[in-house]
Amino acid sequence: MLERLRQLIRAGKALALINPKSNKTVALQFERHAQGPAADRPFLLYGGERYTYREANAEVNRHAHAYKALGLGKGDVVALLLDNRPALLWHYLAAGKIGAVASLINSNNTGEPLLHSLRVCKPKLVIVGSEHVITFDPISAQLGAGPQVFVDVDPERPTKPALPTWNERLAGTSTQDPPETTGQTLEDLAAYIYTSGTTGMPKAALVRHMRLYGLGELLGALGWGLRPGDVVYNCLPLYHTNGIGVCTGAVISHGATMALARRFSASRFWDDVRKYEATGFIYIGELCRYLMNQPERDDDRDHKVRAICGNGLRADIWPGFKQRFGIERIAEFYGSTEGNIGSLNLDDTVGSVGRLMLGGVLAKWDEEKDDFVRGADGFLVKCKAGEPGVLLGRINKRQRFDGYHDESATNKKVVRDAFKRGDAWFNTGDLLRMDGSRRLFFVDRMGDTYRWKGENVSTFEVQEQVSSWPSATEVNAYGVQIPGTEGRAGMVAMVLKKAQDFDGESFREHVDSSLPPYARPLFVRVREKLETTGTFKLKKGELCNEGFDPCRVRDPIFFRDPARNSYVPLTPELFEQLKAGKLRL
Repeated sequence: MLERLRQLIRAGKALALINPKSNKTVALQFERHAQGPAADRPFLLYGGERYTYREANAEVNRHAHAYKALGLGKGDVVALLLDNRPALLWHYLAAGKIGAVASLINSNNTGEPLLHSLRVCKPKLVIVGSEHVITFDPISAQLGAGPQVFVDVDPERPTKPALPTWNERLAGTSTQDPPETTGQTLEDLAAYIYTSGTTGMPKAALVRHMRLYGLGELLGALGWGLRPGDVVYNCLPLYHTNGIGVCTGAVISHGATMALARRFSASRFWDDVRKYEATGFIYIGELCRYLMNQPERDDDRDHKVRAICGNGLRADIWPGFKQRFGIERIAEFYGSTEGNIGSLNLDDTVGSVGRLMLGGVLAKWDEEKDDFVRGADGFLVKCKAGEPGVLLGRINKRQRFDGYHDESATNKKVVRDAFKRGDAWFNTGDLLRMDGSRRLFFVDRMGDTYRWKGENVSTFEVQEQVSSWPSATEVNAYGVQIPGTEGRAGMVAMVLKKAQDFDGESFREHVDSSLPPYARPLFVRVREKLETTGTFKLKKGELCNEGFDPCRVRDPIFFRDPARNSYVPLTPELFEQLKAGKLRL
């Protein structure tokens, strides 16, 4: 308890006294660990590789001096397209040392989204991992002659690329600390981190050193409660805020160790955790559900993990996950890469993302008008306890919103004249509700809710309830349009447990007992797997577009026939009746 109190005090002081002009960047913290008592403490574990802070700092310095030799300096952009491996961290920290901006490209992108991400940040240098040359080559000519391009050869996948290699540029470079490290301030731009692009092309969010510093200090202390000797397992992509900002920042801020996985593997996860003797890990989205869906093992509790930190752990599996794997503490948080408002669950309340902080408010939303509710005075209406609303973060000097590289995209996220003339608030685009103790609970993403039979339906709620049906392992809920009807009808795509068929009667009984009539899915699509983003968020767009046409969709589709009050196979004949409006829904 005393150690926890010290961590709370440290985090509070660090954030309360944060000075934009301070030079205490993550890169400087890293460099100082390499010069101090932590120098010979392990910083990174990767496969069979082990790097102390001193050894890792020498690698980072080689990259920093190679950057400088190419003419890179403060404000110049280096685009990084690599998998999770040590080299990506060396590049990222080297950019931080000399004041360059690291553009962290989503390595899952190909074609136009990849080209857009590389163009929008206007890089002076592009580093392509040899593992991604195959996706980079087709768009390289369209990138133009502006940036220099080098291939960082992956030791696990050695190739002889046509482009010059970064490995050759590193030969003979200095391992000494560059003098520029102390010249960077928390106010300076540190990185471009991209949104997922689920609503258009990826947007490059502006991330300053101040945000990365704050994430590391706060979540390292209050999330994991990190101490020297702790190991945090990270299988999340380093191009994402949770991987590079939260986990990497927390480890460096507190002088701990990161065990890095190239990618997430549900079957190998706990073996890795045991191998690295991890005391914590970071999660996101459906990662914990994938772990729960693995067959139970006698050694499920055989590990040293005491705390996990992340977001997206749903209430329906929270207690079971904690019990099965023997996790002492779950620190669920809320936040976004570009946002100016966040929260952290400090009391382990199931399903909560923490208490509403000062500078935040929940505002009522009108689903039919697709706009905020405004009172007679023309201002937004605040939600009462229990009412879902859109989370807004006040924009001021203390709670700044830096936005995106695209100014028009930035302006779209700002709500002005919300509660008084001249004020400005960041619109998170997320629906949350608050209880009487100001605890927040995630409801849904704006746009993921839909209206059916005059009621608002939360896909998040439907997914939670349907996921508790014993035969389901993965569930994705969304709304689909039926000709001649208002709103959108509920549909779920699901993966069933092995060797099980869809039991329509059992499913009907389950949803009838757990969901109100308007929220019960009208259609069920049985799939072998569900598609997710690189950060384990369920993809809905393609499912919505494909709809429920049995001639277009190869997966089995079941329809809740109102005449029989039962889920039946959706035949082409039934589909035509639906299209013609001959069935009363």
